[in-house]
Amino acid sequence: MKVNEQSAEKFRDDLDYFSKSIRERIEAYDASPLSIFHDHLLKIFFDLSQRYEGLDSFYQICVSLPLSLHAGISSSLAVLNNRKNSFQLVCCSDPETSVPSHLIANIPLFVDASSSVEEGLLLLPLVARPLPDSVDLDLLSADAESLPCLGVLFIAHFEQLSDTDLLFLEKLVTRMGYNLQRRLLQLSHLDHVNFIKRLGRDIGHNVITPNMHFKNLFRQLEKKIQLIDDEVRETVGMADGQSLRIINRCNEIRSELGSTHEELLGHYNRTSLYLETLLREEHFSKGRFILKKRLCRIEQDIILPELEIYRKRFIRRGISIEQPVNMQENPICLYGDAGLLSQVFDNLFSNALKYTTETADADGTLRKGIAYGCRDVENFPKKGERGAKFTVFSRGEHLSADESLTVFNDGVRGENAGHNPGSGHGLAFVRNVVEIHGGEVGYEAVPGGNNFYFILPLAATS
Repeated sequence: MKVNEQSAEKFRDDLDYFSKSIRERIEAYDASPLSIFHDHLLKIFFDLSQRYEGLDSFYQICVSLPLSLHAGISSSLAVLNNRKNSFQLVCCSDPETSVPSHLIANIPLFVDASSSVEEGLLLLPLVARPLPDSVDLDLLSADAESLPCLGVLFIAHFEQLSDTDLLFLEKLVTRMGYNLQRRLLQLSHLDHVNFIKRLGRDIGHNVITPNMHFKNLFRQLEKKIQLIDDEVRETVGMADGQSLRIINRCNEIRSELGSTHEELLGHYNRTSLYLETLLREEHFSKGRFILKKRLCRIEQDIILPELEIYRKRFIRRGISIEQPVNMQENPICLYGDAGLLSQVFDNLFSNALKYTTETADADGTLRKGIAYGCRDVENFPKKGERGAKFTVFSRGEHLSADESLTVFNDGVRGENAGHNPGSGHGLAFVRNVVEIHGGEVGYEAVPGGNNFYFILPLAATS
């Protein structure tokens, strides 16, 4: 079954489920013994909860609302202090009606959501419900009927309430628990966001700036290698046979050292570019990638430096590399974030290294190879404008029809992933970066292998 057909079927199933749930709840409300007065109180609770955002205001709403049921009762609220893993009294309607401290101290972290009576007080727990999209396993009890307790509403003199009032309170505290859970999650998310913002500033100060010191060390190493060159040139003319052999050997070592230095410098430059691009403070403060665009020569500034990082690994695996001629004759320039676009090609080359296999050429010869290329695209992103389509081709079996539709989704890995390391995030990252540049990504099955491509607008100068 196609992915879009599966989505449509799931949508219909969900629609049927909720339609049935709505009908069942209408019938349940029709049969409910709760009065219009109780219904009004529930509406008032939701109205006030939406109007007042603070936790203190919410606590006061929770304590005040039950008082409308009878003038002779009083109420108090204790809530969980996550840092201390214990409960504390936060609000009460009548200071003279105190809740014994040992009752608060003995509130269990997990409850079965049913009310109880202790020392003349009615205890109504506010419980947390597991969230469908983000379930904290630490909050789940081994007992499936137990739920995390967020707080307890204490009602004094509850004997003056009717059975219907007590039923109303049971329903009210479920709404209180859900609302409290949402507020606590919201505060937790705000704390998380503020932490990330601070982390962004710390990274700039404690990671990016110290990393610049490495560039100075590489320059010093380059100067020392040059000094060896100078010494060899000065002494080679005065050396005898044995000394000349030593000098020649030193020269060979110097040459190898120079090559190693160039390779290290190349890796350092790319790694620094990635660090400075991904760990910008603006990303953390805004919660999304913030582009720093400049005019880029795509092949010279981005593709070739990335290819050099992978060239030796391609060669070790017997993978040939085909480079286009047209990009050298007509260099492609566009405005983009060089650091992020470099990582787009890094992900595409990394996947090509993992998944390239032998396929038959036009003449029947088995070959392992990759290639990259570029061509103009008319009327992109809209009529009258131009774009450029960049492709990375790798030999291998074609993706299945279902895979081709989901391959750019986060967490999706190909059926041929095997033991190759990976998380399925690389192509999702590619799509994200390309789309925030105003482009689009895609996959094509072509003779002999697979094309992963993306199209970027050439006219985007802002």
